[in-house]
Amino acid sequence: MKEIINCKICGCKLEGKQTLYCSTICKNKAHQSYEAQKDRGLHRKIKLVTESGGQCSVCGYKKNLAALTFHHKDPSKKEFKLDMRSLSNRKLSRINDELRKCTLICHNCHAELHHPQHDLESTSLSRLL
Repeated sequence: MKEIINCKICGCKLEGKQTLYCSTICKNKAHQSYEAQKDRGLHRKIKLVTESGGQCSVCGYKKNLAALTFHHKDPSKKEFKLDMRSLSNRKLSRINDELRKCTLICHNCHAELHHPQHDLESTSLSRLL
């Protein structure tokens, strides 16, 4: 394997234990920029959705990635949401631990699970307005 001798971002010579970046500033440009975080979160969500069956476990919806979410089966055990921000900024081991507490569902089914009292068939529309 060829040893990297220059920073991947700025090209400065690496010293000591540096292996890819010459400084925290260069490392953060590669990993902490908004674009890098968006890409990392998107790639992780695609992988997790695929590993979770790729569709809503309630109705089978599978058209749009943004419409699929991870529902915590037991809210009392929820440590954090598995949204794009968490997916891009947390360690994979913590994400996988949290994912084991969840099921993949679409946003419509998620809303129905959390708010069954708003079912239009059993609720008078005039009462809601």
